[in-house]
Amino acid sequence: MTWSDAPQLPFGPNPGPGRLISIDGLDGSGKTTLTASLRDHLTATGVPVLTTRLPTTQMRETSFFRLLRDQGRTDLVDPVAFEVAYMVDRIQHCRTVIAPALREGRTVITDRYALSSIGTLLLRLPEMRRTVLDALFSDAWFIDLCRRLIRPDVSFVLWTEPETGARRLRSRPGEADAGFDPLEYAELQRLLLELAAANDMVPVDSGGPPEEVLAACLAHLEGSRRPARHRGGRR
Repeated sequence: MTWSDAPQLPFGPNPGPGRLISIDGLDGSGKTTLTASLRDHLTATGVPVLTTRLPTTQMRETSFFRLLRDQGRTDLVDPVAFEVAYMVDRIQHCRTVIAPALREGRTVITDRYALSSIGTLLLRLPEMRRTVLDALFSDAWFIDLCRRLIRPDVSFVLWTEPETGARRLRSRPGEADAGFDPLEYAELQRLLLELAAANDMVPVDSGGPPEEVLAACLAHLEGSRRPARHRGGRR
């Protein structure tokens, strides 16, 4: 599975003085743990914070999503429709939740963002990977619709050894018997990091203790502050 060039995603501008922090990565990379750690740290320093996640609860509860997640019925779901639905979910969430919070001056931390579909189901559904990843890497419609998403001030992409990710997943309720191929995990993670490198996202080794991962991210946040009245688009 190879792609010649990872695309640069043309995000739209931040509509307010708040900051948007996105956290992407495969399942088991530690995104939810880091989201909570960042929230607690920033809140303790007096920063107003909103945490959210993608895909949204509404998306996760659709029959479409459940066909894939609970039943693995890739035969009943078109892979392009899969990625279109994810993109619609992102765009609408930006409009109704993320943008209003940014206008209020809040810091928004989102558990998954533009690359959410890579980490949510593709690890479990190898039959859909080629078509979905072709969309992310090659299809003009996906790249064009990214203009409807707000550019994060900082995007973290977490990575860890496949064995660590699999161990974390198996410790979750309902995932004890999940079969994850370390080679497939490593391949998807490599593709995710290629996208990250092409879009100035920050790769973070999340294999260590949570406090070390948090410290690495905080060091980067301190060095990436923007003026409070910034309205610009792409950096």
